[in-house]
Amino acid sequence: MRIPVELYIGMRHLRSRKKTAFISLTTWISVLGVALGVATLIVVVGVMTGFERELRTKILGTQSHVVIVEAGSASLNKWGDVLDRVKKETQVVAAAPFVYGQAMLSSRGSVMGAVVRGIDPAREEKVTDLRNYMRAGSLNSLAGGGAPPGVILGAELASSLGVELGENVTIISPVGEVTPMGMLPRSKNFQVSGVFRSGFYQYDSGLAIISLKQGQKFFGLGKGVTGVHLRVSNIFAAERVARRLQESLPYPYWVRSWQTMNRNLFSALKTEKTTMTILLLLVIVVAAFNIIGSLIMVVMEKSREIAILKSMGATRGVILRIFFFQGATMGFAGAVLGTLGGLVLGWNLGVVEDFLEVYFGLDILPASVYHISRLPVYMTAQDISIMAMGAFIISLLATLYPAWRASRVDPVEILRYG
Repeated sequence: MRIPVELYIGMRHLRSRKKTAFISLTTWISVLGVALGVATLIVVVGVMTGFERELRTKILGTQSHVVIVEAGSASLNKWGDVLDRVKKETQVVAAAPFVYGQAMLSSRGSVMGAVVRGIDPAREEKVTDLRNYMRAGSLNSLAGGGAPPGVILGAELASSLGVELGENVTIISPVGEVTPMGMLPRSKNFQVSGVFRSGFYQYDSGLAIISLKQGQKFFGLGKGVTGVHLRVSNIFAAERVARRLQESLPYPYWVRSWQTMNRNLFSALKTEKTTMTILLLLVIVVAAFNIIGSLIMVVMEKSREIAILKSMGATRGVILRIFFFQGATMGFAGAVLGTLGGLVLGWNLGVVEDFLEVYFGLDILPASVYHISRLPVYMTAQDISIMAMGAFIISLLATLYPAWRASRVDPVEILRYG
């Protein structure tokens, strides 16, 4: 197989020789600069994608994919009809009613505000992954008809109240009830029958779970519920499912997906990820300037050879392709080395984390804050391909000016005065 003359000459320019040792060094610095930028970009984007995935998993562990409520009303009375309707949707895996309200929890002189959710344990297990986060007790403990009834608390909420399994807490509703003595706050004693830890502080510190019947009674809903929540087969199709259900369910039903309910949070994460990607691309751009400088020095050093090639009949296009191939090879080498380095570093990030914590005393992820022991890394083939291709394209753009400069060399002037 014959190698194109442009590629052959370009490769010869990249080889190290004593006369051009400095130029060869700058070439390798340019390649390593591109590789460093690509590797850093892959690892950082992988970590941010991992954090987003971890956060989504924790949110959807205690929150359903789609929620249906009745607009302008605190109670959904015909929830049985809604359950029958949503189960006809092919992508709906399970559905369950729930009760939701604000309350205060009191125990041993400590008072904490929290969200109280009433659930049907048998149905809830099919809609959320809450059972996987139980650290003590179980969801089935709510099904018993003991006195006092059971309540499951988030781990941080239980710690703030200073209660453990089997101890009592008082739940106080801010909505009072009318008595002969006037308006009095509604309160009821519950026994802690379980503790869960989702790893998401908002839920662990502010969520208490009771049975559906106790929730209906406590919040005065009668046989009504706050809403119905659903689990779908594909979490990323939840928005489409919600739109279809909204079109089929008459007013005043209001259907929302988990993407809509957490839009601000995930929009902030996406913006941060995009910003970091753009900033780290600047590292590759700086490396591309090194490629420009390296190729310009090659053009200056090889100006006599360029003039000889032109005098032998080489066209401007041939000269341009020689240096274009040379720069493309540098960019390709940098992108490949950076991709391999990023993959190796990403797969072994835990080792690097252990090294920094042991030898430098750093606490990279405090367990009390993040509830995860390792930096979550999730590198997708799409992200890696886009970043490697982006670095290669930037490198190609960097070769255009030096290649154009080489093609414009005047052989007469160089051979006369060179």
